[in-house]
Amino acid sequence: MPKGFHRGKPSNRRTDRFIEDSMVQNEKNYYNHDNREASEKQKLRSSFKSGRIDRNRSRPVENTRLQRIIEQQDIDMAGSSSHGDSHSRHAPYSRPGGRKSNHTRPQQSSRGGSSWSKVTIPQGKRFEKDFILKTLLNASKVAFIPIYYHVEGNNAVFYIEDSSAAEALSTLNKQITLHDGFKLIILVKWSPAPSLPINEELKEKIKQVMSRRYDPLTKTLNLTQFHLDEELCTDYYTPLSRENVMQSVMQIIGEHIPDVQAIDLSNNKIYSVDQMKPLLTKAACLKSMNLGSNKLGQITSLDRLQGLKLEELILNQNPLCDRFTDQSSYISAVRKRFPKLMKLDGVALPPVISFDIGTEDVSLPPSSGSWFVSDEARQIVLVFLEQYLTVYDSDDRQPLLNAYYDSATMSMTCSYPPGQSASASARLDAYMKDSRNLKRVDDVQRRFRLLQQGKVDIVSFLSKLPKTLHDPSSLVVDVPVSSNHLIVMSVTGIFRERTERHSHVRWFQRIFVIIPSSGGGFCIVNEQIHITCATPEQMKASFKEPNVPAAIPAPSLPAALPVPEPQTSASVIDPVLQQQMVASFSEQSGMNTTWSLKCLEENGWVFDRAAFVFTELKAANQIPPEAFIK
Repeated sequence: MPKGFHRGKPSNRRTDRFIEDSMVQNEKNYYNHDNREASEKQKLRSSFKSGRIDRNRSRPVENTRLQRIIEQQDIDMAGSSSHGDSHSRHAPYSRPGGRKSNHTRPQQSSRGGSSWSKVTIPQGKRFEKDFILKTLLNASKVAFIPIYYHVEGNNAVFYIEDSSAAEALSTLNKQITLHDGFKLIILVKWSPAPSLPINEELKEKIKQVMSRRYDPLTKTLNLTQFHLDEELCTDYYTPLSRENVMQSVMQIIGEHIPDVQAIDLSNNKIYSVDQMKPLLTKAACLKSMNLGSNKLGQITSLDRLQGLKLEELILNQNPLCDRFTDQSSYISAVRKRFPKLMKLDGVALPPVISFDIGTEDVSLPPSSGSWFVSDEARQIVLVFLEQYLTVYDSDDRQPLLNAYYDSATMSMTCSYPPGQSASASARLDAYMKDSRNLKRVDDVQRRFRLLQQGKVDIVSFLSKLPKTLHDPSSLVVDVPVSSNHLIVMSVTGIFRERTERHSHVRWFQRIFVIIPSSGGGFCIVNEQIHITCATPEQMKASFKEPNVPAAIPAPSLPAALPVPEPQTSASVIDPVLQQQMVASFSEQSGMNTTWSLKCLEENGWVFDRAAFVFTELKAANQIPPEAFIK
């Protein structure tokens, strides 16, 4: 139980005064109908002298009759039946001597399951509220709590939430003789719970009660059995199970006590926490909450409070607790919604084995760019990809036949990124029908059909896909495996579809397994493609670099993609041509002539290879700033 929470019930001194004053000696002639034992009367009268209350005597609040009934009753504000034990009270339909009484049983309305009753006192307007209530409380054989006393026309009306008390009051109809000789008429009828709108007067009263129930030292707000508070229950009906009442309470918390750290909401018959969601923003310091002894039926009802950084929570004596067969699953379900929870139902929980970081503290590490297992593999792979993507981005992809092994295999998958769906503007219809997602495709024969086998089928399949334009600055290449017989590489990046109506931007990953070809160069034996929609951040960062024109005049591939050996500039390239290439490379890349010359020399004066390497190194932020100083 959080510090500052009070398990005891709020005192009802004001209502208790009705009982005391009703024993005043000069009013005893009004109650000549009362046939209770003389010893009980004498016991009550012993506290009074000369018709006055002894204000100086010490009397614990818990010993009052009204306080005892609050502790004994299980108030059901939702309207469920709560009949008393017949053998524990006087029979309401009999009188001493066997003579039948002239009272009538409370009329049952169509709401047969309600424990609420409406008590009407005809012509009760001419009497003071205190006089009527103390008269009935003294005369009734079953103590009760009057709720929402008010006047309707000339009648005095209030509600009670105890069927046994309602039957006891009905026996008093025309049994109480007033000082003017008239019999007091008491009409009792089953009724739904009273409905009371929240006006400014009531809201101010709720604020005053909450102020009295708030402990600024412990920053604890005690709202247990809120509707039975001594300042509210007689004149108003304010159950926290009512949406308008809970909304007002949440508003008051946000405006006046936003630093509250613990709230006790137990014993309020709360069945939904939807109206408590403002606590996420209005009570950021809240660490402890008591929701015990309420009517919460499903653990999912707590989802509305997910985000509160609760360290202590009480949920016992709620129907949702009975839905779990073991303690571990119960704890797991609660901790799923409140991961910082340290104590549940008063029991300390074992520490959670996890990374203790919140989502607001998480920041992804910066991308490290491409990675190659060796420099030799890097040179081979970059040349291979440059030639392959040049052909793939052309209008004719048939030359890719020379890039695949005769019995190569290839498959494609696609999916939408988190937060997007098929209803998004950039749909994946052109790819989805051929997606070989093994988690979605259960049919074995369909799995086999979606597997492209042989270079003819592979190139035919690729030719049907939308025409593309890849962004060289977005490419990230990883080569984890490289040997004389096999190279495995992963390529990720951004491409744009070259269509007439739309120009959708996609993110892709392609995994190639290439082997040396007998005719020289390398060819693909296995490929996997994954395509999805680019995120807004990826689209914003893509296609910012100027396109460096490729040196290949027409897209064509030899029988296998060759890997040309680096050539020395002095023996092959004319010096005049070298100067022209350096000037052109410097203009298109933005680097000065010194670094442009260095880039061309290191790539054997192959312009397109140097351009590809430059783009890849710039995307990885590996080019020093002095390279761009002219």
